[in-house]
Amino acid sequence: MSDLVTVAVYPTRSDAEIVRARLISDGIEAIVIADNEGGLNPGFYSSYGVRVVVTAPNLAEARESVGVEIIEIPDEAMHLMVAHARAWAPNESCGLVAGVGDVVTKVYQLVNADPGPDRFTLDPEEQFTALQDAEANGWEILGTFHSHPAAPPIPSRSDVDGGGDPAWVNLIVGVEDDRIAVRAFRYVDGVATSVEIERR
Repeated sequence: MSDLVTVAVYPTRSDAEIVRARLISDGIEAIVIADNEGGLNPGFYSSYGVRVVVTAPNLAEARESVGVEIIEIPDEAMHLMVAHARAWAPNESCGLVAGVGDVVTKVYQLVNADPGPDRFTLDPEEQFTALQDAEANGWEILGTFHSHPAAPPIPSRSDVDGGGDPAWVNLIVGVEDDRIAVRAFRYVDGVATSVEIERR
């Protein structure tokens, strides 16, 4: 296969293999890519995900086939979230993202009202100010972001249980051994479902 592109990223290889099997049954050739550092670290991919990839011409059909949800994030917005994570380390950072449809247009870097290395609480006054600003600009709040200062971007049990509005996307900036990764999830009924990030 040439010109491979990612359909979606999954937390385990078994999840990715199920999606690959579905794509193949729909007539779409797909492969699973899981980085294990050349076999030296079999669990490495569990931190940063397992990718299901297809050829570029099949991407739209593949995403439709498996019902992949996408959020588009400009590079500038990504940089703002990462910078906020670094500024708040070793505690978690937090904030909101706003935009139109599934496209992020604004990042609100908020104060963590309950700072700690494993928790965050959006400052209520800053949250209200962000909501007002988003409405004034014709945007809607699309979701939250927070950091894991020394861990991969995988939702913790407290993240999922305290996820707030199920219509919101929850972005996690993971920092582990100076490796930065950002992943997105939707939390519904105590279950975290991956949302694919498309950089712009």
